Amino acid sequence: MSLTVATVQFAVCADIAANLAAIERLMRQARAGGADVIHVPEAALSGYAGVDFASFDGFDGFDGFDWPRLEAATRRVMDLAGELKLWTILGSAHPLSEGRKPHNCAYVIDASGALVDRYDKRFCAGDAAGLTGDLAHYTPGDHFAVFEINGVRCGVLICHDYRYPELYRAYHRLGVRLMFHGFHAGGLSVERFAAMEADVGSHHLTGGTTLPAITMPAGMIASASNNNMWISCPNSSAPRSCWPSFCVRPDGVITGALEPETEGVLLSLIDPDAPIYDSTLAWRGRAIDGVLHSGEVADDPRSRDRRGL
Repeated sequence: MSLTVATVQFAVCADIAANLAAIERLMRQARAGGADVIHVPEAALSGYAGVDFASFDGFDGFDGFDWPRLEAATRRVMDLAGELKLWTILGSAHPLSEGRKPHNCAYVIDASGALVDRYDKRFCAGDAAGLTGDLAHYTPGDHFAVFEINGVRCGVLICHDYRYPELYRAYHRLGVRLMFHGFHAGGLSVERFAAMEADVGSHHLTGGTTLPAITMPAGMIASASNNNMWISCPNSSAPRSCWPSFCVRPDGVITGALEPETEGVLLSLIDPDAPIYDSTLAWRGRAIDGVLHSGEVADDPRSRDRRGL
């Protein structure tokens, strides 16, 4: 019960045709390398609203967006997935009914080219009024996506979801051992990137110069080791990307990473039965159920007296 995951990166942009060409190119490279599944970044096919594009022909956000072209490109990816017999986790955007903002999504396409599920980013960044960040462009989702590839139980999350450990705990309860967690922390303007660096300086431990460069990899390491999961973490490699794509195993060890801001394919062997150390194995289930200690507590007056020596 194992599979090979291709975690890939390329310079995601507003041009659907260019994104499609890169995804098709990387799909072929991944399959040639023996991959069972390819995982591309957040919004990889559609481009990321608010970063890769802010308007089309003077319209804000997705107003004027070419949805028919995106659908045609999605079907091209599905056809190629079937041709290559390659599972594909495709970051994109999913339109809703007239007047509603789309979902920031990841389509789950199986090795026959069939669309078997879709995860919609649940925690879109932004203010409560929905006027800033992701919420200015997207509608949040309300469901998990769980499926199996070669007997390995998988789940999907997207970018800002990493700030909410409750999602990882819920997926753990559902038996997930491999998480496809796509990101888009790149393609930033010179001005925005400089402002982000000015807020942080150089982090003493990691060397990261932006909050995403510090917190996103750290969050993935913590989520993997706290929940006994493998995690695939692709990111856009457009200029001023905050970190390169990587994979982390269930003990928090990063097993490989790509070169920053360079198109590439990272192949990782995922084996849920591998003898990887899990320090929380004995007590994680109890903690999830609300028993927030290990062992047995003491019914002892000296234990209850917290002001005495």
